[in-house]
Amino acid sequence: MKQQLLALVALTLGLINNGAAQSQSPDIRDLPVIRNGSLLLLNNKPWKAVGANVYWLGLGENVLPSPGEPYYPPFHASYPTPGRTSQIMSVITAMGGTTIRSHTLGVSVGNPLSLWPSPNQTNPDAFQPIDWAVYRARVYGLRLMVPLVDNFDYYHGGKYTFLRWAGFNLSRSADERNPQVQEFYNNSKVVNLFKAYIETLLTHQNAYTNLTYAEDPTIFAIETGNELCGPVWGDMDVPTEWVRDIGRFVKELAPGKLFVDGTYGVNRTHFAAKEVDIFSNHYYPVSTAKLQRDLETLASVDKPYFAGEYGWLGNAATADASLPAWYRQIERDPKVMGDTFWSLFGHNVPECNTFVEHNDGFTMQYGNPAHAAQIKIVRQHFVKMSQGLSISADAELPPVACPAPTSLTEVTPLNV
Repeated sequence: MKQQLLALVALTLGLINNGAAQSQSPDIRDLPVIRNGSLLLLNNKPWKAVGANVYWLGLGENVLPSPGEPYYPPFHASYPTPGRTSQIMSVITAMGGTTIRSHTLGVSVGNPLSLWPSPNQTNPDAFQPIDWAVYRARVYGLRLMVPLVDNFDYYHGGKYTFLRWAGFNLSRSADERNPQVQEFYNNSKVVNLFKAYIETLLTHQNAYTNLTYAEDPTIFAIETGNELCGPVWGDMDVPTEWVRDIGRFVKELAPGKLFVDGTYGVNRTHFAAKEVDIFSNHYYPVSTAKLQRDLETLASVDKPYFAGEYGWLGNAATADASLPAWYRQIERDPKVMGDTFWSLFGHNVPECNTFVEHNDGFTMQYGNPAHAAQIKIVRQHFVKMSQGLSISADAELPPVACPAPTSLTEVTPLNV
C-alpha cells in the first residue's frame, strides 16, 4: 500500500510542477502565510483561516481497524486510513474552508502507536498517517494549524505524559488541581523533553513531499498546545517566559511558521511575548459577549485573533449564543483571522455506508441530513470569510464523493 501511495504522489507532484512551469506563476501552495500586524497575508493578499477541527488525522480513537492493522485496545487507538483522510479534505473544500486544526498531527505521545511511545523513542510508523495528511492538505490547497501538546490526558497524550516521564506521578483525573502540574512549564527536565519532542516533529522529512514539517508552508501555524492552563481549569496560568521559550525554539527550527498562544483564553501577560503571532480562545457555546471581551482585551496589541474551537450547534435558546450572529461579528472585525469549529468526521471509508461517530455531542457529518441546515450556515460563513463578504454560497450543498478522489486531476484545490 505504501509503495502505491508513493507512486501516486510522484505522479501528483509531477502534475503540480508541470502546471506551475506552464503557467509561469508561483504555485500558491509553495508560499507561506505571513502576518502583517493583525492581518494574515497569502501571496500579498488578505487570507482567512476558516475550517474545522479534525483532531484524529494522525491517530484516531473511533474506528476499529481491519484485521492485522495496528491497534491499541486500551485507548481504542488506530491510524486513520488514507481514504478517510482524503475524504475529509474533500469535505473541507466543499464547505469553502481553507484550514484544518488537528491535535494529533502534533500531539502523539505515550502509547505504542504514538510518535513517541516513550521518552526520546521515535516510532516511524506513526509518521505515515501524519505525512499523508500533510501531503493531502497540500494537494487540496488547505493549510494546517498544529498544536504541540494537550492540556488533558487523552489517548494521544499531553502534558501529563511529559510530567510522568520526568518522574511526576500525576494524572488529570486525580491531580488537575495539584500545584505540581505547573512543573510542566517550570521543570527543566520536562521542558527539555518537550523541546526534544518538538524537534523530532518539526525536523521530520515527509515521505510524500520530501519537505520537513518545518519547511512545508502547508503547516502555517504551530500552537503551544490545546487549552493550556494551570492547576485550576481556565486560570490561564501559563508562564509568559515558558511561552517565549517555546516560541523562540519553534521559530529557530521553523522560522516560516506563525506561532499561536494555545492558552485557554487571552492572557494579557502574554502580550509581552513577541514570539506570539496569534492569540486565540474557544467557545462552548458561542457567545458574542465573550468574543467582544476578547477583542477588547486585544485592542492594544497589533496581532490577529483566532477562534480555535467552537460548538457549531450553537444554542437557539439564547440570542447571545446564536451562531449566525456570532459569525456576523467575526466577519465584520478584520482582527479576527478565522475560526475552526469542533469537530468534523466523515464516512467509514472505503465502504462509505455509515458515518464515523464520536461521543462528545459536537460531531459534524457532511452528508448527514440531520446536519444539513446547520452546515449551510457554516458554509455560508466560510465562503464569506475566504472569498469576500459580498459572496454568497450556493443554496445547495455540493456533493462529496466517497471514496474521495485520489489523483490531482480529480481534485479542485483552493486558491491555486
